[in-house]
Amino acid sequence: MTFKFKRKRLLLSEKIKNTKAIGYARATNNEYEYLEEQKKILKEEGCSLVFSEFISLDEETKPELNKAINCLSKGDQLIITQLDRAFKNKKECLRTINKLINNDIKLRTLTGFFAANNTSKANSLIFEILYELDNLEDNSLGERKKEQLLRRKLSGNNLGGRPKISPLKESLVIRLRNEGHSYRSIRSQTGIALSTIRRVILEGELT
Repeated sequence: MTFKFKRKRLLLSEKIKNTKAIGYARATNNEYEYLEEQKKILKEEGCSLVFSEFISLDEETKPELNKAINCLSKGDQLIITQLDRAFKNKKECLRTINKLINNDIKLRTLTGFFAANNTSKANSLIFEILYELDNLEDNSLGERKKEQLLRRKLSGNNLGGRPKISPLKESLVIRLRNEGHSYRSIRSQTGIALSTIRRVILEGELT
């Protein structure tokens, strides 16, 4: 009986020991010292491995961040110095948090932010609700714009002066939207103004 109890404790200890902390650091091209400082702090925090890169916050894909996340398993922890090192906006942050929580991976910043599946079901639910509310904001804006455009078309009013873009860019905007990209993501990838993106998408839905 004593042996079994000790063995159980040993297995639990091994399980805890097998979990790991992975760090991620990011800076822009002219911030070499800042990147090195982040890496040093993260290693001092117990990160067994730190992924780092020089890349703009607005880049849609951050290769080293993706590598860091892909290295994590159930029970592991992703550590960053602060949220803006990894996420450019609230939606991107909430989407990643939900992904990590669903895989039982913790996210922690050195400024005090902490998200984990085992903190409480209520906390996990809050992150899911916030993510859905952010989606609602985008969808509601699109719906209102569509209704306004439809009313103006039905009343025969001129839609007014609008920035012109090529048919090729219009088809690119529509394709990206159909693939599930947000308006902000489409703007980042195409350089087209948000108002023009919304107009192209809404007109496409009405035709």
